Amino acid sequence: MIAGVDLAAKEKNKTGIAIISDREIEAFEVLSDNRIIDVTVNVDLVVFDAPLSLPKGRCCLERGCKCSRFGHFRKADLEIRKYGRVLPLTFPYMKMLTYRGMRLKETLESLNLDLVIIETHPGTARKLINLYGISSIFGIEWDDLSPHEFDATIAAVTGYFYLKGEYMILGDQSEGAIVLPKPL
Repeated sequence: MIAGVDLAAKEKNKTGIAIISDREIEAFEVLSDNRIIDVTVNVDLVVFDAPLSLPKGRCCLERGCKCSRFGHFRKADLEIRKYGRVLPLTFPYMKMLTYRGMRLKETLESLNLDLVIIETHPGTARKLINLYGISSIFGIEWDDLSPHEFDATIAAVTGYFYLKGEYMILGDQSEGAIVLPKPL
């Protein structure tokens, strides 16, 4: 099973979840970290639409820290810019999202040592795949999805391509990579 997670920066905001099981997709929204953990901890692969790591050399994303000299972007963030704009991780919303994503990743990994967790960028991924072709594989009704469910579904579909070996990696694995489906 594959879970796509369109993570909100704050628990009070809706997070989209999409679960792929046997070529069927179920998409829904949740709020709390506990609920995210409950529905993703026992899958094989979790694909987050959220930064899951800090730029190399950084211990945090705080402006006043000495580590701020290492910049606002990871290599993956810089590489993905050829497909469109991305915000710096030090932007207030992105900082909250990054910290929440890192916390959830750490918790999930501690609860399931076999769980594979990767990061994607659905805005870029959807430029690389054929939504109608994906619909025929999984029977997705794109118009029936909320924006959060839509991005979570794109994340889950990216996971499907990842498991098939049809993906590309942006960035440096040691710093934190972004996985995208190979262009169709």
